[in-house]
Amino acid sequence: MLKPRAHLIDSCTLQIEYGVDLNKAIDVVPRVEKILQNEQNLVDFRETTFDCANFAHGHCYFSQGDDIVFVFPERCIGYLPAHKKIFLACEMSNWGNANKLSQWQLHGMNLLGKKRLGLRINRFLLNSPFPFQFISSAGDWYGPDSSTPNIQISEIGSLNFIFDPHVTGNNVLQYHLTLNITVGDSLIVQLSNDCVLDVDFSPWISSLDDDVPLGAIVGKSTTSFRIFAPRADCVRVAIFSKKAPQPEYYSLQQSDTGVWHSEVRKCLEGYYYYYQILSKENDGWENSPMILDPYAKAALSSKGPGIVIAHGPSETSEDGFITPDPKDLIILEVHLRDLLAHAPMNLSAEERLNFSGLTKYLADKKCYLRELGINCIELQPVQEFDYSSKEEYHWGYMPANWFCPSSAYADNAGNATQVQDFKGMIRSFHKAGIAVILDVVYNHFGDSNHLQNIDGEYYFRHGKNGELLNFSGCGNDFRTESPMARRLIMDSLEHLVRTYNVDGFRFDLAELLGMEFLNILQKRLKRVKKSVILIAEPWSFRGNIGVSMRHLPYSIWNDEYREFVKNYVCGNGNSNGLRYFLCGSLDFRSVFPSQSVNYVASHDDRGWVDNITENPHHNGGAPTDNDLRRTRLAFAILIMSVGIPMVTAGQDFLFSKHGVSNTYNRGDLNALDYRLLDVHQSTHDYFKNLVKFRLSKRGTILRLSQVPNKTYFHFFPSATNSACALAYNADGTFGNGQLIFAINPHFSEATIDFKEMNLKQCTTLADEEQFFHDDRIIFDKIVDNRLILPPLSCRIYWAK
Repeated sequence: MLKPRAHLIDSCTLQIEYGVDLNKAIDVVPRVEKILQNEQNLVDFRETTFDCANFAHGHCYFSQGDDIVFVFPERCIGYLPAHKKIFLACEMSNWGNANKLSQWQLHGMNLLGKKRLGLRINRFLLNSPFPFQFISSAGDWYGPDSSTPNIQISEIGSLNFIFDPHVTGNNVLQYHLTLNITVGDSLIVQLSNDCVLDVDFSPWISSLDDDVPLGAIVGKSTTSFRIFAPRADCVRVAIFSKKAPQPEYYSLQQSDTGVWHSEVRKCLEGYYYYYQILSKENDGWENSPMILDPYAKAALSSKGPGIVIAHGPSETSEDGFITPDPKDLIILEVHLRDLLAHAPMNLSAEERLNFSGLTKYLADKKCYLRELGINCIELQPVQEFDYSSKEEYHWGYMPANWFCPSSAYADNAGNATQVQDFKGMIRSFHKAGIAVILDVVYNHFGDSNHLQNIDGEYYFRHGKNGELLNFSGCGNDFRTESPMARRLIMDSLEHLVRTYNVDGFRFDLAELLGMEFLNILQKRLKRVKKSVILIAEPWSFRGNIGVSMRHLPYSIWNDEYREFVKNYVCGNGNSNGLRYFLCGSLDFRSVFPSQSVNYVASHDDRGWVDNITENPHHNGGAPTDNDLRRTRLAFAILIMSVGIPMVTAGQDFLFSKHGVSNTYNRGDLNALDYRLLDVHQSTHDYFKNLVKFRLSKRGTILRLSQVPNKTYFHFFPSATNSACALAYNADGTFGNGQLIFAINPHFSEATIDFKEMNLKQCTTLADEEQFFHDDRIIFDKIVDNRLILPPLSCRIYWAK
């Protein structure tokens, strides 16, 4: 028999999980007592009563007569695609094939007055425990969240429901209490003379929510401080300045929602501040750490203190820049200091570290970013992150605060110049015609973990033994199931859009944010800025939700594309796979053309040329002729693929990390060596011309806004190897012009039969070496309308 447990769900709902199933709620009448401290500091008890009890079905299954009813999670209904069927996925239904078997389909039913989806199975067929999830007819998976009572973490880190025949969902009762309960109270439950339970308040605390403004709020003659700290016993704020470095302390008062607040009758703009919290973990102010306000708008460093900022309307919101439509994007992933370290212009050593240095570089018409012709950059993390000295280099994926631009990139962090420095940089990008996507890290916090010092149980996910979960690989996983944790993320994103006019976000390890929250998040951001660009890295060490995310309006990093193209250009792929990716992964992975973010390399792992080089030890520092040709083939595939093309900075001039696979703190290896632009000028120019072509009128054929008819593409595979060709606009959707892309990744000639299409009426736009500035009559060998492609080559044709 399982040990009973008691939880407070909200201020008046007590939930008891009994060790065995109960036939009727009235069979057990617990005694509930509130523990009080009297004037002599002695423990006293006050008995409370309840006026009703109901079964709770949080397990997603329950017993009913001779049946077990499996129920689709209520929280998932909001983002269930229309007209999609749901099936029970488990070992008995062959997991991913369950959606092909009608006997495992869930059907509409009435449960406690609500319309739900459920499946009845005779309980005598279910003799032993087993894991399960739900799967849609489209292949989307729906599992538990971390608050589910019957959760199982598999060996690969995926979350499953667990069915147990001895716990059939009728072992949990909820009682409505009549005694007033507050967050700071304690309760015990007596089930029998020898069974007394302490009531766990965590479910209630985890559900606390409040929409009052948080942080330091500046008025004309007052400054208010508010912080959410539901388990704190006492909270105080310390305020000081450069001129008056001795802190003044002000006590905060707690509200019923866990928010602590205080008002100082003085405008404190520019002052420094930090919080201290007393709780069960520390027994005096001297043992209480200094906490950086999670809502601080600027900070002296990642460790704090915060700086009081009075934010007005965004100065960048009227810069006239129009965020490109996702279908028109060509993204360059870049790190601020990698761009500036060796930038060929007159910058001071300090400027090469800062936002202001990038602003100055962007003003130069010879700036690499402007000269390349891309229209969007994806900037690696610039929110406040861990660092020990300003000069320290790393990628920034260990956040300390989500509102503050990094103090490490400020001209003068003590005066909070990072706010204006960052605004100026965004304006400069927009003036250059380049949209700005921020790489944001909301799945975990860094070592300066101020949220852990505020309330680690509320903000971070824990295992059954109380240990921090770590599917981020960075020590903790942020708990997006909690309302105020969600609000912290959404408020910071809205702040970045409204204050800095950021164009979009790429969400690092988005799998850990969860499908439910990602859906809520996109709705909130679309209300703030309709044109906001949303991109997700859909995996973590727990799993990959790339396919499940298809029905959300996010563009998604396509790691399958990356691996396939890398292998294909080395002669190890297949033609049908290339067709799938050239057509935007629309056969399976994507449901709209700009959903797939197509890339062959990113900041992670080795550089592109290191992955495909013929040299030993993955060192592409001196690329071979075949390395160069394969790089141009990959660029051609990338630009000719439906979706959003993305390259990493320096990829166009064969930037190499010399075989090192993890360079998160290697500024010496990551800094762009612009001298390679001269060495590999032809490859750089080739990519520039591909970018220009994709953004041209003819390139409209590649930049689709809607899913095309199947007749839009016409595929021509080689009969002997993986060489192939694809015709775009084959059905004339965009009028009388067609693009044809042909490629041969092998060391021998390849023959492609174009059948009824007359190739001799085509003109050549590009091959694997160059783009032609005029339409050239086709110069390739053609026999009976069969194209003979040379080794390691490609062609882009225009057919009228």
